[in-house]
Amino acid sequence: MTARDSIPDDPPEKVEEIFDKCVRVFLLKGYKSCTMDDIAQAAGCEPDWLKERYPTKSELTAAALRWYYIKYSSNIRSELAIHQDIYAAMEATLFAFIDICFDQLETGRGLFVRTFIDISNVDDTVLQAYQELQDGWEAQILEKFSLCRSELKNPEDAEILACYVITVIEGLYELVKLGKSREVMYKVAILSLNVIETKLKYGQPDRHSG
Repeated sequence: MTARDSIPDDPPEKVEEIFDKCVRVFLLKGYKSCTMDDIAQAAGCEPDWLKERYPTKSELTAAALRWYYIKYSSNIRSELAIHQDIYAAMEATLFAFIDICFDQLETGRGLFVRTFIDISNVDDTVLQAYQELQDGWEAQILEKFSLCRSELKNPEDAEILACYVITVIEGLYELVKLGKSREVMYKVAILSLNVIETKLKYGQPDRHSG
């Protein structure tokens, strides 16, 4: 079994708890130094049970990275599909991302995606997983802008605007980690949307006034 596989009988809450404990062990002991036994002990599970599901530390880490990516992107994919025009789609995307970040914190979970990404610098298995996930994520944003090229003053701006939105999302994530409030994050998102609006043929109603 590889890190790509999942065990359907394991409740999502248990899976995420293991991944949360996993990254905390990495932070406390260092990725290279810690063992699967260390992770199992921190997660309160038997080492054999953990190794049956994730035979190596690399596979466990790659699986955790995929878990968090999918969790963050599932709602966003839905928002991209629901909203037809590019402004509404990006507005919903940024707000959905902010909400899931705060939901993670408010339920006692951590914001660990960046930690797993950092580990990809020293683990080729994790690096491959990260590159696949990031490429897929960027492709989704670019596809939405490409589908909405006709809304742009200059259709050639689609790719650079997609890169801009990805950069904004990265920034929002870091600001949430720094302890900024949800209200501030919404304001940052709205300000960022103003940049997109300047690239559109037609302006948007002032839906955020007041």
